[in-house]
Amino acid sequence: MKKTKIVSLIAAGVLSLGSAFGLAGCGGGAPSGQLGRGTTLYVQMINYTVEADKAYERLATVYNETQGVEDDIEVVIDEQSSVNNYTSQLRPNVNNQYDIMTIDNMTFKEVLVEYFDGANAIVPLDDYLDDPEFAEALGLADIPETSMDMWKMTQSSDEDGFFYAGAAEGTEQLALPFFNDPQVLFYNSQMFEEMGINIISVPEEDLAAYNQQHSTNLKPHGYAEYTPTAVGGDLADKTSENLSGKTVVKVFNNCIPMNWKELRTVAQMYQKDNPGSYGYMSEWWFNYGWSVGGDCIGWNGDEYELSLGDETKGLLVIDDTLVVNGTTYYKGDVLDYEDLHSLSSGDRSKLLNEKRVTELPSMYEAFVEFNRLGVPTTKKVTDADHGSLDGYGIAPTTVDDRAGYFSDGKSPMLCEYYSVQNAFTAKLGGNFDIAPLAQYREYEGDPDNSTELKVIGEGGYTGELAMAENSEGEEVPIVGEAVAVTEPQTAGMFLPANADPSRREAALKYMAWVCGPEGQAILAEGNTSVPNQTSFAEDEEFLNAEGRVTDNMYAALFANSNSYVGDWSYDSNDAWITTWSTVLNTEVREGKITLDQFLRERRSDANRAIGGIGVYTKRT
Repeated sequence: MKKTKIVSLIAAGVLSLGSAFGLAGCGGGAPSGQLGRGTTLYVQMINYTVEADKAYERLATVYNETQGVEDDIEVVIDEQSSVNNYTSQLRPNVNNQYDIMTIDNMTFKEVLVEYFDGANAIVPLDDYLDDPEFAEALGLADIPETSMDMWKMTQSSDEDGFFYAGAAEGTEQLALPFFNDPQVLFYNSQMFEEMGINIISVPEEDLAAYNQQHSTNLKPHGYAEYTPTAVGGDLADKTSENLSGKTVVKVFNNCIPMNWKELRTVAQMYQKDNPGSYGYMSEWWFNYGWSVGGDCIGWNGDEYELSLGDETKGLLVIDDTLVVNGTTYYKGDVLDYEDLHSLSSGDRSKLLNEKRVTELPSMYEAFVEFNRLGVPTTKKVTDADHGSLDGYGIAPTTVDDRAGYFSDGKSPMLCEYYSVQNAFTAKLGGNFDIAPLAQYREYEGDPDNSTELKVIGEGGYTGELAMAENSEGEEVPIVGEAVAVTEPQTAGMFLPANADPSRREAALKYMAWVCGPEGQAILAEGNTSVPNQTSFAEDEEFLNAEGRVTDNMYAALFANSNSYVGDWSYDSNDAWITTWSTVLNTEVREGKITLDQFLRERRSDANRAIGGIGVYTKRT
């Protein structure tokens, strides 16, 4: 997936974009609304949470009182979201009562594949996105590619019965990203402070300026331990004891992802003083596999197959551009499964020798690392031919009450969806915040497979990122991709093809407003959705808005800038995963059998089921 940096575009006035682009006519045949406007739009909204519902109502109210006056439009919302609602409303022979509909990504493929194959039930938006005024009102240039890709798909299957989604060839933009809810790392700030951890909030690109201002020598780590002399400045005297009993300065930067070892270290530190508890709570592996280009399944050129056992090393692109299998990659991108496996051994060796790529862990290694988190230290994760690795025991073997553990103050870290924060305030008050999820990050002289985290300033260890020299002689950091999965209820907004066409141009105006900067800022007020616009990370009015539950909006926007749908949304149903996932999620993750045993006994069954997936998805 191509990295999308959070950058400042034009921070000033980012919330003042209107949707007054010039489309011809607004259609006068629609019934008048309560406000006596020229056009009344009826909008179906997806049911979600109480907080989201309030935000939906506020969206309509603010629009009707502001931009709607200029547009001569009134918006009326109705909250429904069942599959039956879509199948009944989208039938070609029905006059749809809604001008605009929202849909979650789980249902998006189900509706198109299982009910409306070839019916062209949704109006493609590509031509409208080519309109400069529409694109400007929407803030299109500021929306991450991955967010747009979630809502691209073909509406007809091909001769082999396949649909295509995401960045695959032939897809159309069928919806706009409306409701975005990526996973983030929740942490208990009070527990961190009790462990002697100093918390800072400095984006990686701002570290040099911070160090100059504070006379410190901080390195680009999510969590790091320094000798007092090495860290310097106003942090030098803020010492505590680490896991090895050394006096160090512990620093957690909530704007930079921790690497795998750093996450383990913080979790183990908590457990040392709280025996019988867990330092980390998570159900999901996505950020581990995606960081190195892997997934639980991968396209082999003809069909999907299980990739958890794939030991092919991932490849990080270190040249400015590289085309593999028709896909253009840029410096810092990681090859996806399909393109990685399109390379012959000779092609791969050539790219490595020419210093155009460098190696990352394999999907197998990434999943083993994730699986070790929840397997007890007394149980094996791999067989002897893979090192007979034990579990770390820093997470529970069952994750049924992961959020409960965190909100009850029984664990300092939790991987969860951004929207869950509203449930934590009653018990935790303001003693929690968010950070990016763990990411593969390689540091010179501190291999991830070693047990103890090295102390910066001790024994010559500098804490610098490991570098690979590319074909131009440049040093490129060996860092995977910080990709987060987005909640199944993440929603897109679309135009039903069977709605009254005379109101379509008015509908487009509202869609641009609600999916653009102004609407996204209002929707985010419920603390359930992250704006789809990356430049909000630079907008002081938004960052300092009242009612914010978590302070670190940088981490939320960082997650959303590279988020994508999870495996539940790869096909139109979950039949492909049910035959083998139960064993993986219980016996393997509980340490009752090793991953290797699972692969020997279940891989062929899994591949038969996975081969039945009818939607091919390409991620950018």
